[in-house]
Amino acid sequence: MKDDDWMGKDSEALERLLVERWLYRGGMLAVMLLAAIFTTYLGIRGLASAADFVAAGAFLGVGIAAGAVAFMMRLGDIRIHRELRRRRGRSI
Repeated sequence: MKDDDWMGKDSEALERLLVERWLYRGGMLAVMLLAAIFTTYLGIRGLASAADFVAAGAFLGVGIAAGAVAFMMRLGDIRIHRELRRRRGRSI
């Protein structure tokens, strides 16, 4: 999310946006957890065929992608938090 998308919103809208982003980030963490579980299951069972290797690679790729998205969302959340603190400091 670009700064221009949220900078014009008021403080209450920014707080709602943060809650929405926390929920999305929780979903990304759930995807990472499921990918780790399935990859571990395949590893314990053994990678016997090419399909197992492809599945394990796909699960790892999805888990890594979800982690990257969650990390980038967190960086955006930090900027929003700083803006909220700046606005609150001015109003006190």
